[in-house]
Amino acid sequence: MRLKNTFPFPTFMKPTLLLTLLSGAALFQAQAQTPTPATAPAAETTPAAEKPKLTEAQVNNVLSQLKDLEKAILNQRGTTLSSILAKLNDAVASDQSAIKFFTDCDVLVNSERKEASKAEARQRAEMVERNMERKSKAGASADDEEGDTALALRFGLRYLILTLEAHEAKDEDFKKMVPKLQAYITDLVASAPKLKGRAMNTLNRVCGGNSPVIQAFELDRYLTRPHWNRNPTDFGGMYNQTLLFVAKTESPESMATLWDSRINNEAAFRKEQMAEPEYLLWVKNEVPALRWERATFLYDDGPSAIAGMADMLKVIKEFPAHADAPSWVQQLRTSVNASSATPATSDPSATPPPTPNTAGTN
Repeated sequence: MRLKNTFPFPTFMKPTLLLTLLSGAALFQAQAQTPTPATAPAAETTPAAEKPKLTEAQVNNVLSQLKDLEKAILNQRGTTLSSILAKLNDAVASDQSAIKFFTDCDVLVNSERKEASKAEARQRAEMVERNMERKSKAGASADDEEGDTALALRFGLRYLILTLEAHEAKDEDFKKMVPKLQAYITDLVASAPKLKGRAMNTLNRVCGGNSPVIQAFELDRYLTRPHWNRNPTDFGGMYNQTLLFVAKTESPESMATLWDSRINNEAAFRKEQMAEPEYLLWVKNEVPALRWERATFLYDDGPSAIAGMADMLKVIKEFPAHADAPSWVQQLRTSVNASSATPATSDPSATPPPTPNTAGTN
């Protein structure tokens, strides 16, 4: 008698396969029951080391030393700068003094510090001095296109003196620079006919980054001060950064006059520096822009915003064909709306929409 198959799985599955499946299921079940290890906590950030605490005696000791050092530093600094200013003032006294001083600085920077031979240094000194004297003599005539180099040197050195004085001035004494700067500007404009061509390049070079004078005395770190411009011919910088800045607090009522002075002085100076066609273009394009800048300045910072706004409108009316006129209109419209209790939401010149006819409606 054949025994019936009593296994609960099909007869075609072999016992070895069954054992494999059972063992796999048991392994899966064991893995499922194994708890997942907790994520390792992130490494704790090491707190910054606390700065050491000084005792009262240590604090007093350090502060006392700093006070003595500060006094010594200021005394030494004052002595050094006083000596430099004395040399600069001597150089400004005459054409020959200015040429000799500039030549000595050039030789020091470009020959001696580069360990050139004495013969080479002497040759360079003769070359620089000869060129300066030749250009100075050639510029004796106001019509000469090369200008007067010695005069330009003296103006450059004079502005360098003002820059050093401005750097060293205390904030409460900075306003004392105003009359000195105004006197410089007046003299600069009066001498404009003699500051053409190479003379102008020389003037700007004295206070520039590659100036032999600045390099010879290592002055570059002493020439940066807020509200002072290093460029000896930048009228915008001299007025905006210094004269108008001081006037805001000292004499607001003078700001309109200062702006007129700035525009007139720059125009007079440029007239002597530029060819007539170039100057006429400058007057056409830049003078209206300066007038607009004046008006917006007085609107923002002047004693009367209403007067400034009136000036803005006046400029637009006088120069409607200027390239910037559309933006001026928009700027003034924005200012008017900002000043109005009920800002306009549309063009007031536009025709209002017709009123709907409601006759005969129920």
